[in-house]
Amino acid sequence: MNLAAVGAIASWELRLAVRGRLVMGTAVTFTVVCVLATLLGLRSLSDLGLAGVGAGTGALINLAILFPPLMGIMLGANSLSSARERSLLPLMLVQPISRLEHVCGVVIGLVGAVWLTIGFGFGASALLLAGVAGTADVGGLLAIVASALGVGVVAVALGVAISALAGSRLQALGLSMGLWFLFAFAIDLVLAGVGAAVHLGPLGLLVGVLVNPLEAGRVLMVLASGGDALTLGPFGAYLNQSVGAVWAALAVCASLATWTGSSLLLAWTGISRREP
Repeated sequence: MNLAAVGAIASWELRLAVRGRLVMGTAVTFTVVCVLATLLGLRSLSDLGLAGVGAGTGALINLAILFPPLMGIMLGANSLSSARERSLLPLMLVQPISRLEHVCGVVIGLVGAVWLTIGFGFGASALLLAGVAGTADVGGLLAIVASALGVGVVAVALGVAISALAGSRLQALGLSMGLWFLFAFAIDLVLAGVGAAVHLGPLGLLVGVLVNPLEAGRVLMVLASGGDALTLGPFGAYLNQSVGAVWAALAVCASLATWTGSSLLLAWTGISRREP
């Protein structure tokens, strides 16, 4: 693989993304919401006479599993489809670069934009939490950030795969929004509603976590921060109790890695089988 070519594509995509309204608007919104959620969490702890960062990190987990993935999947969905409609994709693909290298460059560049957004939001919250965080809290906070970065990679890869397969930019954006809603809300609601009725069993609950990258990312963040069963939710709590925190974390990491690899393969296949 030509790393120089991948780097050039990634740099190009990152500059285009940062200049766009979506990244700037999401970064500002995510930062403001993170700051407000952190302040509210710290105020609640203060009113109760407690110390620590538990409430603040709990709010950050919920925000990190919604905002950055939404931005990542939309950026990815807009990438190849928009370049195709503007006749930029044919010009880029005639260059001495393979389809796989192009896909990897696009994903890396857009991941950089998502990571910048996560960095702004978590960075502002970390400054507020610095005064009450103890030494034991630092590792948990860093693990939450790392988990959020991993979920961002999955979201971008999924978006790029949709972009490579969709017939138009509008179709790609619509599919990406639908997929995000499915992962963020619909799957958990369906499993919670019908799980007991259809007797999913242990294997069904395990699959319910692993087939949803956002739920897997949330479970990983909670495990990293030392959350309890109530914070983990029914599926995460079952996974934690069945195999333990370490194996549960490895399982959800494997799920995220599988989603990323499968999405890259799908994007490469889609862009290779059709004319730009």
